[in-house]
Amino acid sequence: MKNKNYSIIVMTGATSSSKEFVISSRLIKNSIIAISVLLLIFGFVIFDYLTVSFDKEKMKRLERENNEKEKTIVQLTANFDSLNEQLKRMEEFKDKIMVAAGLTSPYALQEVGSGGPGPEDSGEYSSSVGNVVGNIEIQPGKLAVPPQKPIVVDLINKTTTITQNAKGVEEALRYVESQINGQKARLAATPALWPTRGYITDAFGMRNHPITGGRSLHSGLDIATQLGNKVVATADGYVLITENAGALGNLICIDHSFGLSTRYGHLSSFAVKEGDRVKRGQVIGYVGSTGRSTAPHLHYEVIYMSKYQNPMNYIID
Repeated sequence: MKNKNYSIIVMTGATSSSKEFVISSRLIKNSIIAISVLLLIFGFVIFDYLTVSFDKEKMKRLERENNEKEKTIVQLTANFDSLNEQLKRMEEFKDKIMVAAGLTSPYALQEVGSGGPGPEDSGEYSSSVGNVVGNIEIQPGKLAVPPQKPIVVDLINKTTTITQNAKGVEEALRYVESQINGQKARLAATPALWPTRGYITDAFGMRNHPITGGRSLHSGLDIATQLGNKVVATADGYVLITENAGALGNLICIDHSFGLSTRYGHLSSFAVKEGDRVKRGQVIGYVGSTGRSTAPHLHYEVIYMSKYQNPMNYIID
């Protein structure tokens, strides 16, 4: 291709002389190529600078995140130690409750295993977390690599262990609670009061019947007292019977559950009806002399598993 020349005339004024510059087309082409190369190099330098700046900022952000994770791991480790100590105290407290409740069930007395890091492990944890995470050493001013899987898995395992142990303690305490509630219900259902105040004219056991004169079992207590005195339920329960029962006159029978029931005979009147829920000490009727009776008194019986019991073995007040 033939090289062309281009003239550039520069005039400084209308009357002044002019200057002429001659530029070849090859020079123009080479100049354009040089400028393009310089622009490309400059763009690459700018791109590289921006990339490095972005990477540095990303590294700083990762380092900050890693430092936060370090602190979190240290805090979690401390929390594990605290939870483990609390769990041990709960187990001791649970054992004391079981002893106090008199529980003898193998399940109730079974030891609940403890887990998680103890005080002797805290140093090991703090050193490993503070200086090395996984197998990566952490040095000030350098990018820290996020925690590796082994320590994360270890923390998860310890969390699972403590959770399982806490669940075991909770189940044991719930069992203790159910047993104590059962004992409370049984105590509330056990006859323990005098049904009325007066004098025992006939005790429980074999006797000569005051009317027939024959030898027979007296199945309860005869308590002589003033006509119309209050008769109270000796334990919690449900009223099964309020009726005239012939020889026992006006009779109330209360079912206390657990195989226990009580009967109150010769009443003058009732203060409850069949199906009523009664509490210990609640007035259920009034002393009378109905049925086969020689004078106002209360005939009181305690029955356990369909067998008559001596009421004096139950009365504590």
